[in-house]
Amino acid sequence: MDFNKLDTKTKEELSSQFKEYCETLGGKNFFLTALEEIRDIKPNPLLNKSGAFHTSKVRISLSKSLFKDTFTTLFDSIRREEKVGDMLDGINPKEYKVVMNMIKTLKPTTVTFESKDSGESFSFPILDTSVEKKTKVTFAFKAFFFYHLDEAKKALAYEAK
Repeated sequence: MDFNKLDTKTKEELSSQFKEYCETLGGKNFFLTALEEIRDIKPNPLLNKSGAFHTSKVRISLSKSLFKDTFTTLFDSIRREEKVGDMLDGINPKEYKVVMNMIKTLKPTTVTFESKDSGESFSFPILDTSVEKKTKVTFAFKAFFFYHLDEAKKALAYEAK
């Protein structure tokens, strides 16, 4: 997904959301450093059995730990959503069942970022289920764990005209 290709309203919402996240974590540099550190952790920190991991300034926890098969299905669904616009479009019945199980599993799951310095925190869901039959992975989740760092920078630099 390219931040520049989003509509103005969505850009404004995402920009203000990411600016709030920056303030919570202690500033833009701490925020971007945390994103870089998340990407440097191998294997993917989302697969941690405890559902929690740390960077130098932030403690990140999931309300429910992810298993490898769920993570793989989520990753494939994100790629499909980027290409076609919907994670369920044009998949065979067996795959459909797997994706639906992943959606049911991750629907109540949230990701919480807590600043080690201030103790302030923010949370966001992995899946956006606001529109029925059109479940999507939230931009925040994709920006934090999958997208290139430039997408988060674009969201932070965006100014409404």
